[in-house]
Amino acid sequence: MARWALILVPGYYRKPKNTLRDLLVSNLTMAESMRMSVTSSDADMASLAVSASDDTALPETIDVIEAGWADLIPVPAEEKPIGRLLQGLSLLLYWIGSPGMWRAIFKYSFWIAAGYIFSALLLVLWLLSLLTVAVQTLDVAGIGTPVLPVTPITDAGAPANDTAEGSALLQEMLRDAAGWLTALIPQKYAAALAVIIPLLPVMIVADLAAFTRDYLSDLATDGITGLRARLRMRLQTAFGAALSKDYDHVIIVGHSFGSLIAADTVAGWYRAEDLARVRVVTLGSPGSVLSYRSQWVATEIANAVERRPGFGWTDIHAERDFWSAGLLPADSNRIAEGDVVRMVVDLPGTLVERFNGVVHLAYFRDEAVLRALLGQGSAAGVPVPVAALPVPHLLASE
Repeated sequence: MARWALILVPGYYRKPKNTLRDLLVSNLTMAESMRMSVTSSDADMASLAVSASDDTALPETIDVIEAGWADLIPVPAEEKPIGRLLQGLSLLLYWIGSPGMWRAIFKYSFWIAAGYIFSALLLVLWLLSLLTVAVQTLDVAGIGTPVLPVTPITDAGAPANDTAEGSALLQEMLRDAAGWLTALIPQKYAAALAVIIPLLPVMIVADLAAFTRDYLSDLATDGITGLRARLRMRLQTAFGAALSKDYDHVIIVGHSFGSLIAADTVAGWYRAEDLARVRVVTLGSPGSVLSYRSQWVATEIANAVERRPGFGWTDIHAERDFWSAGLLPADSNRIAEGDVVRMVVDLPGTLVERFNGVVHLAYFRDEAVLRALLGQGSAAGVPVPVAALPVPHLLASE
């Protein structure tokens, strides 16, 4: 009996493990041109029984496994405003300070690169607005009664005591800071910004920008192992387990940020012959933009594609998805030479849904995408016999 395994690598998605897997499985069972039903589902995998069809060349069974990593996403801490302000400033320096990000804005994807940059900028602006409103409310700018009591100074000019001297110095510093903030952001604008900016998904994008920076920098969040290695290990574990079983075909599906993890894993997989029965599909990838910020990302994507998985590589992008640019640029030689098939789909969604990520998740309910995941072409029609599927490339080790 023919069996396939589909390993799903989610993106930056702060939901319990298997949430995205169950969404995919549910939509596969409702696909119009592919008849499937769930036979079992637990924490390890969900199994689908496939009915024979004139329009598909599918196995009898498909096991869907999620290589989840949501537990590695930091939970936003209750940070003080100054901590968030410093985070915003550091993000600004990281993203604005990269000439490659500015090239990516104007060449490949305005929304991803600009989203990282402007979320950090808005985070800083919001916190400065809060501070401005606070100091004006507390009236420390020299108007009215001082907030800090001042102990009288002696005739000789010496402070009556050290506490009085410290209080006076601190009050003077607060007044200077308040004056600077008031000049920077007038009160009427500060109050409006303090209310309006939190209504935007600034914190979410800023946290994503911070996580992306940590990933590209391979930050050792536990002080021992880099974040890149920890994420890659999740897929390596699931991939190795699938390869050890009698699956005829293993499909790796990387969604969004997960596409980078998929490429990193394929690029460094230790045994080339294993890739002969692998298909890779990347959905809504930011790879072509982040390659401009990180040389290792560009290198690993190129190395992964060079290894030519036996059943091909399909990169799926939607123009309406503001958080996607494709794993590779549309003008990449790899696409022109056929090493990667670039598929552009039209996903429905309002302008707001393009920003808030609803469209970014819509790949999993698009019929053409569901068919492409399983190598059945983007539309029902002439059946695709197994013998007609791409012949595995001869690998360097063979």
